[in-house]
Amino acid sequence: MIDLEHRLTHAAQVIREGGRLARGFYDNRGELVVKLKGVQDFVSQADSETEDLIASRLLSAFPHDGILGEERGRRGGETDALWVIDPIDGTANFVRGLPYWCTAIALVVKDTLELGLIYDAMADRLYTARRGHGAFCNGKPIGVSDTRQFDRACIGIGYGHGEAAGPHAALVEQLLSAHCQYRRLGSGLLLLALAAEGATDGFYEHRMKAWDALAGLLLVREAGGVTCDYEGLGGLLRAEPVLALTPALWPAFTRATGIALPQFSDTNGYSAARAGRV
Repeated sequence: MIDLEHRLTHAAQVIREGGRLARGFYDNRGELVVKLKGVQDFVSQADSETEDLIASRLLSAFPHDGILGEERGRRGGETDALWVIDPIDGTANFVRGLPYWCTAIALVVKDTLELGLIYDAMADRLYTARRGHGAFCNGKPIGVSDTRQFDRACIGIGYGHGEAAGPHAALVEQLLSAHCQYRRLGSGLLLLALAAEGATDGFYEHRMKAWDALAGLLLVREAGGVTCDYEGLGGLLRAEPVLALTPALWPAFTRATGIALPQFSDTNGYSAARAGRV
């Protein structure tokens, strides 16, 4: 039996601890050893040590669960529970001293996304969601925006390492031509959290790995938003598109951009009607 409430409570403590560790590295980033995994794809000591701390704390409490981390890969897993960790989403910002980064943990049980947590250590904002139980920031309920007109919307967008420049530039042009504003912060998870609390009206990125996406997707769903069926596209195993929007904007986004993705629905064990707007 997987005790989700116990895991959520423990993960909330662990992610704060991990975020504080990362914040300490950020405040002393002049001493960091930074490497390149690829073009503009940074990794630092802070990433690996933060992931190691989070993984060790989770495995100490739940030794038979599995771990999938951005830096260390997959390990363990005698139960049906798999923790997915992004120690620092927005490392390029982090090493430059830009405050747009966060730490994320998601829990998948039998291929179902059950828990999502994002911690913005710079602002001390902890976003949490449990499937079927709503979304929260520092314990207070949050909900997606009620924006209904695309020409009044603001969509977060991401641009991943190795992506072709042309499609991304075309997306920006399509949004602006439809009089929709956009924001690009360099942290997809942080933008998903902002969409979940209604600060923006959605988020799109052409390709995201599971650790970059899962926690934010659950937050948006539980905050009353709609998302693509990331899991059904195979997103637990490979990079897939991520689209998350306040409900009324889905058709307009498709018309403006030509991007048509299958929606996540209650056939996957989730009810958009149940989430509602809080």
